[in-house]
Amino acid sequence: MQTILVPIDFSDASRAASLYAATLAKATGAKLLLFHSYMIPTPVSEVPYVMVSVDEIQEENEKFIRREAETLQANFDVEVETLIQIGMPSDEITILAEEKQASLTVIGMRGAGSIDKLIGSTTATVVRKSKTPVLVVPHDFVFRPVSEIVYASDFSYASTKALFAPLVDIGTKYNARVSVIHVHKSPGATLSDAEQQAKTGITTSLAALNPAFTVINDDSISHGIKTYIEEKNADLLVMVAHRHNFFDRLFSKIHTTEMAYDTRIPLLILPDKNR
Repeated sequence: MQTILVPIDFSDASRAASLYAATLAKATGAKLLLFHSYMIPTPVSEVPYVMVSVDEIQEENEKFIRREAETLQANFDVEVETLIQIGMPSDEITILAEEKQASLTVIGMRGAGSIDKLIGSTTATVVRKSKTPVLVVPHDFVFRPVSEIVYASDFSYASTKALFAPLVDIGTKYNARVSVIHVHKSPGATLSDAEQQAKTGITTSLAALNPAFTVINDDSISHGIKTYIEEKNADLLVMVAHRHNFFDRLFSKIHTTEMAYDTRIPLLILPDKNR
């Protein structure tokens, strides 16, 4: 990894993400880019009141982000760059990730319930739009060595070494065990020829991690994944954002509660370049 982008809003959720990102940066030799985006306040009241100037907002944000950077540099001995811009946070994050060719965007999530409530509207939008890898960190998660990684796949897309680069990097650095799981709703169902071909591609692309494959029978894909990661006491869940697969449906149809699951571990989303 070269650059890890860390969007922050100075909340507990973003602080958890920045600590996780700093630990990864130290392990991989990456540089951290702390980024804060804010909107200019718009008066909506008929009652007169004193508006805070843009310069004042910028100065306050610069003070906060500088403090965050100094803390991370002191505690983790990593290179930290900072940037503040005016704009819609989710849009600015996804644009910046591409401009800076970020190896990874690490962003915090908060709350519980449906996906948008779970990770917040900004994070949910970044997950949907990002063309670079995104690692979502729960607001109360404390970093622990990544020894167990679970990659959930529906075997519906072609895999490449480029797609799995962040997974391989993290797995290699921590010498982690990798389990590739596929959830079948039909008991005893076997893989189709296309799924078998996809499995072979994953085996090749993840050869450095020597992954183990498991097929799970469960009426609910989300329940099958959640149960497995709890049984394995997994440290990281990995999914690929691919059009038409179960991940895309999970995040685009947020009101389908059956598909919304509450993971308490970091979630690494790898974007399929063809989606």
